[in-house]
Amino acid sequence: MFVTYSPEDGDQQRWEFNPDRVRQSKAEMIEKRYGANWDQFRAGVQSGDSRARRVLLWHLMSMEHPAMRIEDVPDFCMGELKVEHSRGELVMLRDRLAKANIPESDREQMLTALDIEITDAMASEADEGKATSNSAD
Repeated sequence: MFVTYSPEDGDQQRWEFNPDRVRQSKAEMIEKRYGANWDQFRAGVQSGDSRARRVLLWHLMSMEHPAMRIEDVPDFCMGELKVEHSRGELVMLRDRLAKANIPESDREQMLTALDIEITDAMASEADEGKATSNSAD
């Protein structure tokens, strides 16, 4: 997934974040700051959970600034932090979420959000294909 932080009063930062490549020790710190298990954190990031996204931003920023505390994360506007996935990543996330150890009510809400994003990603990929074919003419 790609995470882009675009503060109004600062420089844009962009990271590629692969949750499968996070070391166990870092995952524990993320779980502690998020207050839930790793699967719930991942699902929270995807579904737009503001706390999950703040913890994600802390994690990414702390990779460059190891002494950074969660309290040091800027109070960003929600629109300043974008998390983007390919359709394939979204389908994989949906499959994992369906099997994740989380409360059923949370799972259904998150699955619905993922279904919407998968539909949007499919439409976006179709639009990109049309734009490519039109520009080749």
